[in-house]
Amino acid sequence: MRTTGIRGPALLVALLLAGPVLAAGELPAGVGDDTRAWLELQASGNAAQAAPRPMPGEVADKVYQRYLDSFENRVPDSFDRESFVSSGGSGS
Repeated sequence: MRTTGIRGPALLVALLLAGPVLAAGELPAGVGDDTRAWLELQASGNAAQAAPRPMPGEVADKVYQRYLDSFENRVPDSFDRESFVSSGGSGS
C-alpha cells in the first residue's frame, strides 16, 4: 500500500486547496490510493478471521439479561418533541 505521508487535518487542507483541480475531474497523484487499497482488502476477504470469535459466557449472559429487561419499559405511543431538546439548544 502506498502512503502519501499526509494525515488528518493536513490532508483536508491539501484537498481544499486542490479544489480547482478536483473540480476539473483530475485527482493529484496518490489521492484515493489508501481508500482503494482498504476497499480491495475488505472485498477480497484476505484479512478476514478464519473462525468467528465466540462471545464469553459472562458477556452473553449480561447481553441477554439486558435484552430481557428492555421489555419491562413500555414504548410510548408518541414522544413529546420538547423532551429531545437539550438545555440551551435552539430546538431546530
